[in-house]
Amino acid sequence: MDGWMMDRSTVEMLAVIGGGTVLAYLLIELMALHFVKRQLDLRIARMALLGLVATGGMAPVIAVIFGAVSVGIAAYAGSRLAPFEVGTAWYGWVYGFFVYEFFYWVQHWLAHKVRLLWCIHSPHHAPGGIHMAIGANHHFVEALLYFPLFFGFVPALFGVSPVVLIAVNALDGVWGSFLHISDRFVTRGRYGPLERFLQTPSHHRVHHAKNARYIDRNYNSITLFWDWALGTLEPLSDEEPVSYGITRSVDDGSFWDVHFGECTALARDIRDAKSAREAWGYVFRPPGWRPGDARATASEVRRRWAEQERG
Repeated sequence: MDGWMMDRSTVEMLAVIGGGTVLAYLLIELMALHFVKRQLDLRIARMALLGLVATGGMAPVIAVIFGAVSVGIAAYAGSRLAPFEVGTAWYGWVYGFFVYEFFYWVQHWLAHKVRLLWCIHSPHHAPGGIHMAIGANHHFVEALLYFPLFFGFVPALFGVSPVVLIAVNALDGVWGSFLHISDRFVTRGRYGPLERFLQTPSHHRVHHAKNARYIDRNYNSITLFWDWALGTLEPLSDEEPVSYGITRSVDDGSFWDVHFGECTALARDIRDAKSAREAWGYVFRPPGWRPGDARATASEVRRRWAEQERG
């Protein structure tokens, strides 16, 4: 490391250390919740760990079909197509951080607003609780293809150095994972002055809520900047506890229902559609949309709540 400069091997080593730290804490937290707190739902924990195993098991299959994929590989591929690169001077890190966070917000917003993408993102939200294992629970398509596209390839097209992207993604992976720390351990999830500019567990608990006040808020995972700038920031209210999960009734101990229940529901709606237009609507419109009826979408649920609040 030389000033603001870091080479690829240093960044990748730091990423491995960060990932190992997260995994170690995840296992410690699960054991403490089970043996000390006696408050671990073993079915949900098993489902979440199966999600990790499924992602690991599918990685070689994805590699055979698409080639090896990771944020770093995707970033280097994108950088070859970029018309410019800002580099790794101090301003390159600042620029890269804000570009990365912007596309993190974009991909996360899309994952909540496009039903097809929601099908691969919903496993992360389906469980009716929060802890580190739930935070690590992602559909393998999201983890192995969707994330490298938005966290590596796309920001690299906008001139962000692959080294910067790997480093910021590692920071995101560590900080973002600890946003899911169990509310049985860190009850309030508030970190004092950091609440003003960083995402904290309290902010992310809002994101995992299905309450009308909280639904589809707080999309970023490091700072509050883009949520503030784009109007999706919502602090946790002491007057309204979080109700975790999604609006569909889910067996959150079932790996199949958590990881593929939304896909099954979408396939059923497409099958029953009365026209191609309706079928495409089910695919690309927000979750909860029905032909001529958007009342069950998150935007409408929150709009009605806001109207009630105004009186």
